Amino acid sequence: MTQPRLDPSVRTTTPSWTPSLVASESRTWVRVLAAAALVVLGMRYPLPQGVQLGFVVAVALLPVWWGAVRRRRWGVSFMAVGALAAVAGVWLGIANAVDHEVDRASAVPMTVLLVGALLGIGLFLWASDVLGPQWATLFFGVGLALQLTPTTALFASNPWKFGFALPATVIILALAARLGRRWELTALLVLTVVAALNDFRSAFGLLLLAAILVFAQMAIVRPHRRPSAPAVLVGLAALGFAVFQLGQALILDGYLGQAAQSRSVEQLRVSGSLILGGRPELAATLALMRDHTWGFGAGAVPTPEDIRVAKEGMSSIGYQPNNGYVERFMFGGNFELHSIVGNLWSQSGVAGLVLVAFMLVVLAVGMARRIAEGTASGIMLYASVQSIWNVFFSPFYGALTTLILAVGLAFLPLARRRTDDDPGMPSEVPDDVRAAPTPRPQSSRPTTG
Repeated sequence: MTQPRLDPSVRTTTPSWTPSLVASESRTWVRVLAAAALVVLGMRYPLPQGVQLGFVVAVALLPVWWGAVRRRRWGVSFMAVGALAAVAGVWLGIANAVDHEVDRASAVPMTVLLVGALLGIGLFLWASDVLGPQWATLFFGVGLALQLTPTTALFASNPWKFGFALPATVIILALAARLGRRWELTALLVLTVVAALNDFRSAFGLLLLAAILVFAQMAIVRPHRRPSAPAVLVGLAALGFAVFQLGQALILDGYLGQAAQSRSVEQLRVSGSLILGGRPELAATLALMRDHTWGFGAGAVPTPEDIRVAKEGMSSIGYQPNNGYVERFMFGGNFELHSIVGNLWSQSGVAGLVLVAFMLVVLAVGMARRIAEGTASGIMLYASVQSIWNVFFSPFYGALTTLILAVGLAFLPLARRRTDDDPGMPSEVPDDVRAAPTPRPQSSRPTTG
């Protein structure tokens, strides 16, 4: 009996971002090159003027990975906005030269770091296409492990928090992604417990959030029942707030240790908020934004007036800024506002804020669309929520590696399909077709009357 034919107007499609379809490179030397490039990128091997060896590799391979950027939705626009922000940083430094000195020893590394972030994202996108996202993440994690420096004072005080946590998390979740959702969920829960036992409050909350998202995806998403991306975005915001409240309650009740409890109680007493108490630099950033809206430029040296404005902002939340930290770390020769948004605003002004907004959109939309499709991996979810946190609470330099990984995994490829008439010619898949469940062929069995 001949099989029934589907209506040719109805096309079955498979999302092109499905992990099993991404790695299509069969040449061994290309795969080895991609793996080695990711290891070097993750190592962050330093060279003069803030250059890293991984940035040099990314520049050398730019003609190779640019095609991968073009195959991502908003990829070229993202790179253009990032380049504009880098140029704006240089221009702002010149424009503000009347009242702000520019330290070239700081200006060059700051610009290099911003450009290097763009290069690293492009390199990761290409390597992800060559190796597949799971293998790309694994090799990047190996590079992170090779950059560990166990001789630092911070490492000695808490080896997990200031050393092993990030590379171990990336490697474990990359391996778990190859084994299935249940392994990812188990790995996330184990890492959450480890973070709690090692006084790592932010990682505890973010890993817990990623674990809940993986579980929700397993429980909710079905081929015949998929939530819309906007609904997922609303759910992400609500879930993030709920996890924060839960984490705060557990910390204040002492479940994460006495040290975390006492520190959190003091932060709440001082500022009335665990976030502002833990990151008073946000108050300084907002005060400086009101006073000097357009930013300062790459390498700009803070003036006594800038320091006064920042201290007043910090004092407004109950923080005592006359402790040496503000003068030595935050404004000791340049602006270090302890957040991606603060650093990029002070360096590139409005262009920096636009770039930060673009990052957040890529991360949020990438998570929402993949959760709605049921293809979000644990490592992508964790790296994305970690990077969203870092936008507000972590310096740009320290957040760079996680940001490269998160944006590289979150970028949505241009969805394509193969048509029935010409299987070799890809074409765009409309959103309504891509979101629709795969139609089932009608049974050829005759109906009984």
